[in-house]
This record gives sequence, C-alpha cells and structure tokens, in this order.
Amino acid sequence: MSLRSVVSLLVLGGIHLFFLVGLMLDESLSFELNLVLLSCLIFVVLGYARFSNPVGTYTKIETLLTPFVITVAGICTYFISIDLALGPVIAAAGMAFIGSYLPNLFKSPTAAALPAPIYCGSFVGMCGTYLTEDYFFIAHAGLSAGIVYLLTRDAFNGMGGKLGTIAFGGISVVAFIYEAL
Repeated sequence: MSLRSVVSLLVLGGIHLFFLVGLMLDESLSFELNLVLLSCLIFVVLGYARFSNPVGTYTKIETLLTPFVITVAGICTYFISIDLALGPVIAAAGMAFIGSYLPNLFKSPTAAALPAPIYCGSFVGMCGTYLTEDYFFIAHAGLSAGIVYLLTRDAFNGMGGKLGTIAFGGISVVAFIYEAL
C-alpha cells in the first residue's frame, strides 16, 4: 500500500472515528445504542484494514482547482438553499445536476474531473443556519473540505458516502476552529 493510500485511509478513518466517538460520548444515548455504535466502529476499522484502492494520477490543474470548485459549489448551494429559500435538498440536487453535465459541455479532462468536487461542495452548502448564517464559514468549510478531498482522493473511489464524509470533515474542522476562537 502506498503512502498516499495510507494517508487517505487515515484521514477518512479519523473523520469516522471522530463522528462515532462523538456520538458515543453523548449522555442521552442508551447503552444498547452505544453498543451498536461500538460495533459500527469495529466494522469500519476492519473495513479500512481490508480495503485497497489503486493510486490515481492527477494533473496540477485538477489539484489546484479542486478546493476552489468545492468552495464555489458550497457557496452556491448555500445561497440557493437559504437566500432563495429552496431548501438544502433542492439546492444540492441542482448543483449536482449542473456538475453532472459539465463534462458533456466542455470536452476536456479537467471538466471530466469536476463533477465529484461539485457534488462534494453541494454537501458543504447544505449546512444549516443553526450552525452558521455566514458565507465566510461556508467558504472556509469548502476550503477545508477541499483539502480533505485532496488528501483522500485515493481511498474508496466509487464507494457511497465518501463525499458526504469529506464535507462533514471540512465543516467539523471549521466549526471547531470557529468555536475555539
């Protein structure tokens, strides 16, 4: 297993560990639910240990564009969701729909690499107003998710939940930093 694959798995594993342990520390959860969460944690760790993915090759422009694209998609999704009052699901679906057609409109390898970051950014933009009403928070969360995306692009490709996990990780990091300041 290459170093990039190990880093990818450690970052995604850390996000899942943070989420599950955070849930387990909630005092309002029952003992039985904590046992279910503990078994989920065990299965996640076993899954990470057994899963391997080939390391891909990426152009410099893809690497530079990814955090920017995630940030712009997050801001656009947040705008559609909150300011246009269409809700987070419609906003994210609209951004994903637009992103899915970019490779057909622009026949280039760079355009072919944009749908996944746009979709990830749409998850960032689904952030609710109970967490923030600030576009700077969404921009910072998008950049953070973009960095996590770059660190984890060699793990779980084609698997469901990866882009939502990346968005959750980006939002969590920024929320933690904002709370600490």
